[in-house]
Amino acid sequence: MDEEPAAEVETARTALADARLLLDHGGSTEGVVNRLYYACFHAARAALYSRGEQPRSHGGVRTQFGQVVVLAGDAPREHGKLLRDLSDYRSVAEYASRTPAVDTRPLLADAEQFVDHAVSLVE
Repeated sequence: MDEEPAAEVETARTALADARLLLDHGGSTEGVVNRLYYACFHAARAALYSRGEQPRSHGGVRTQFGQVVVLAGDAPREHGKLLRDLSDYRSVAEYASRTPAVDTRPLLADAEQFVDHAVSLVE
């Protein structure tokens, strides 16, 4: 695995582990959502970097992941939707100063699948 995707995979796995810890130990919904979003964000970047793409923003990652990975059939549409949904939840939590109305336990399972699948595309 090349250096840039490998670093993104490591960051994704760390964020996912952080989300698990927060969820298991009573962390805030905002904190869990933040870590889940960044786990998927960095996993998506790893997949994009491994394909020679260089997204420059959060929106670029979401758009390019959909266009380059999902539309190519290399990831299910649900993964593109999860990345968008987590981005929206994170924005509500961080910028609207309110707790997103989401159950984070199923989101953790979805994010774990997302990260595992994205990593499999890089390896």
